[in-house]
Parts: sequence; C-alpha cells; structure tokens
Amino acid sequence: MSLFWENVLLFFIVSGLLMSFVLLSKKRIYFNKNNLLILFLFLFSYNTVLSLYSWIQPDYKLNDLLLYALFIPLLLYGILIYLLIKCPDILKGQKQSNISQDQKNVKYEKTGLSETFSLELKSKLEHLMDTEKLYLQHEIKLDTIADLLNISRHHASQVINENFNMSFYDFINAYRIEEAKNKLCSGFEDSSESISDIAYQCGFNNRVSFYKAFKKITHITPKEFIQKAA
Repeated sequence: MSLFWENVLLFFIVSGLLMSFVLLSKKRIYFNKNNLLILFLFLFSYNTVLSLYSWIQPDYKLNDLLLYALFIPLLLYGILIYLLIKCPDILKGQKQSNISQDQKNVKYEKTGLSETFSLELKSKLEHLMDTEKLYLQHEIKLDTIADLLNISRHHASQVINENFNMSFYDFINAYRIEEAKNKLCSGFEDSSESISDIAYQCGFNNRVSFYKAFKKITHITPKEFIQKAA
C-alpha cells in the first residue's frame, strides 16, 4: 500500500512540476473559467492525496518524497499570486477575441466618411464592378478601387468593410466566383475548356487559389457544383 501511495504522490509531483513549467514558460497567459477550474481541481485532488498519504503513515513522520510533494502546491500558488499581481487583466480570458462588429467599426468613427457618403460610394462601387468587371483584372489592388472612387485607400477599405462586411480580397473573390459559376453552368461540360481556364478567365492566377475561394464561398468544390448544376 505504501508503494502505491508513493507512486501516486510521484505522479502528482511530476504533474505539478509540468504545470509550473507551462505557467512560467508562456509569454502571455489568459485564464478563463474552465482553466481556473482545472487548476484548482488539480490542487484540491493533490492536497487530498497528500492528506491521505500523511494519515496512513504509522508514525506520522514526513519522508523525503512527502517533503518534495509539499513544495508543489506552494510553487503553484506562488506563480498564481505573481501572475495576478503582475498581470491584473489575466482573468479577462478570451473577451478580447469576442469583439462585436460595432467595436470593429470604431476605428472608422473619425475618418470623416459619413454614412450617406459611404452608401453613395457603395452604389458607385457596385456599378463599377457590374459594368467594368474590375474583378477580372488579375492584379487588381485596393489602390485601384480607391483611385476609381477618388478616395483614399483607407476610405476604400472602410466602404467595403462596412457595407459588405468582408475584406477587399473576399469582396473581389465573391464577384469572381459568381462569374465562374455562370461559366460553369453555361455549357462547360461540352466545351474544351478546363476548370483552370475558367479560373484564369475569372481573375484568379492559379487553380489552387480558385478552389480555395470557391469552397470558402459556396462550401462545395467546382466539380461538385458542376454535378449539382447538371
């Protein structure tokens, strides 16, 4: 029985040392509710085993292994106290990753681009995309859009982000994929063109980027789309 408890204690010692190493080695740590629960469950279980081990000792004398074991919770508590003092926002968890769309638009509040003007630019941009098919240009950039709308690059990005809720490249690829879908539904199987040809005609520089954008927007591959459209 003594050997069993010594092995259990050894397991907790090693686990505690590993946990201490992880806490000390991370450059930036955020504790959420689940992480704290796991940590304190470990410490509770550890102290429970330690108490039982001390209780079953016939002479109540602490051996060397138990002395090492007593050091682990002290080390972990010390690390926690240090982190709480040095990083008071450590308990914020993942709140920073849950930013709402309204918060994302705060950076545009003082740009001088009003909502009315933004909507006007949106209509102008849609007209350009539909009539001149700017998305077919292989090397189109955000600067191209900005020059055509006669606004700054930052404002061009704002118009796309606020009105279409997507990045510049996702915005361009959405038009390209619609163009590709139309071509794939218009006698593609009876033509000598390949999917790579269609991708290039729609503004993509290679087959890989086309497949990636197509799957992202339609959630299926071009071949699956052709089969469903048949």
